[in-house]
Amino acid sequence: MNICQDCLANLPILGLQCPRCAEPNVHGELCGHCLSLPPAFDGVICPFEYKRPVNQLIHKWKHHVHTLGPEQLILRLGHQLEEGHYDFVVPVPYHWRKLLKRGHNPVRNLSRKLAKQLSTPLLDAVTRVKKGQDQRGLDRKSRLKNLKKAFSLNKNKIKTLKGKNILLVDDVVTTGATCNAISLLLKRAGAKSVMVGCLARTALK
Repeated sequence: MNICQDCLANLPILGLQCPRCAEPNVHGELCGHCLSLPPAFDGVICPFEYKRPVNQLIHKWKHHVHTLGPEQLILRLGHQLEEGHYDFVVPVPYHWRKLLKRGHNPVRNLSRKLAKQLSTPLLDAVTRVKKGQDQRGLDRKSRLKNLKKAFSLNKNKIKTLKGKNILLVDDVVTTGATCNAISLLLKRAGAKSVMVGCLARTALK
């Protein structure tokens, strides 16, 4: 599947959104979750809403390494990210069992392409140490519980993070629980800021 410019123009662009977590809304103000419990990350930059056909394309790309089309999504995200300044691009990691099952690492590939586009070093600063249950279908509370102690920082990278502006990359943000858990680790290690970059944002029901 590839995307021509006409089709690209008709993809579900993320419009009004929470300025902190980028959850789609109708007013463009902070959402209730960010007001009551602000996330550890400083913001989310995202070009698309997770709707058809973007969700279908991302799903196919995550399971088939040679899928055509995501390059256009990645370029659009990269253009939006060019307005910021980042010292490192940090990918959200997969557990090694999931990598063995999937056979490739789409989020790291995405991070590598963004790092090249932004001329910013890629830093594998985070490891997933606990596999946990698949996040799909879980509500916010269950996702938070599922991610407890799921990640750790690579010890030889901790000093590198101090005082740095981090771009944390994932493919899709749903509740923000994964990015929040990792951002907490990065901030505790002394990161100055953590912005999240993703291809698509899910609208919560």
